[in-house]
Amino acid sequence: TKQCVQRLIPIGVGEVANAATLLARPKLSAPAFDAHKYRRGLAAVIGGEMPGAAVLAASAAMRAGAGYVKLVAGKTPDVRADLVVDQAEIGEALSDRRMDAVLIGPGLARHQASRKTLVEALKSGTNAVLDADALHLIEPDMMPDHKPILGTPHDGELDALCRKFSVIGEGRLARAKALAATSKMTICAKGPDTIIASPDGRVAIAPPASSWLSIAGTGDVLAGIAVSRMAAGDEPFEAACHAVWLHGEAARLCGPAFTPIDLVEALPSALAKCL
Repeated sequence: TKQCVQRLIPIGVGEVANAATLLARPKLSAPAFDAHKYRRGLAAVIGGEMPGAAVLAASAAMRAGAGYVKLVAGKTPDVRADLVVDQAEIGEALSDRRMDAVLIGPGLARHQASRKTLVEALKSGTNAVLDADALHLIEPDMMPDHKPILGTPHDGELDALCRKFSVIGEGRLARAKALAATSKMTICAKGPDTIIASPDGRVAIAPPASSWLSIAGTGDVLAGIAVSRMAAGDEPFEAACHAVWLHGEAARLCGPAFTPIDLVEALPSALAKCL
């Protein structure tokens, strides 16, 4: 009998510089044995005129890794007892040096008072997630220097941001990459093929998630997961990747025709798959 010899022959296919990676299940860790709420991360969610969106986001943040989540709201909405509501002025609320990340945008509204709230949040110097109305209000001259910012636009918001930052590109991938490079924000461009682009050139593309996510409120849940992951220590690109995966897995666990609250309540089971 003849002996077969296997040899690996290179065919000239190597790594492609700055190529996108496919989003995969993250490897996360349980809290350390000596963890406490502040060591696990303090996150704030800024409320607005439509409090339900901020409550959804805060509820998601409580289930995604952060040790302490505050809802900063001038009026006390109807919330569960385990969600802390801080009624202080935004500047005072965010002056806590233990604050690790802030989310602003869900339910914020788009008038002058909302713009002032956004400016105050960005002036605080806290790492931030910008979503929904904050993405419509943000202007290039409002961007803080040298502070991690994650933006989570859907297609309409992505187009508006590209116009504001004078970004031109063919297709969602090119526009997300160019916007991240120009604005210095990490961009999580939400859609059937969610694209995550970092200012440093890293790009991740998520496999298609459940189409049952196409209901109001699921974007607020995603933003809440992202701010929780940033408060827990993820840098913005990691936070976005982890949030998108957990969001999609929670939707898969929910099955068909779920509500945003169902999605929030599925997050611990999704998180367990990463431990």
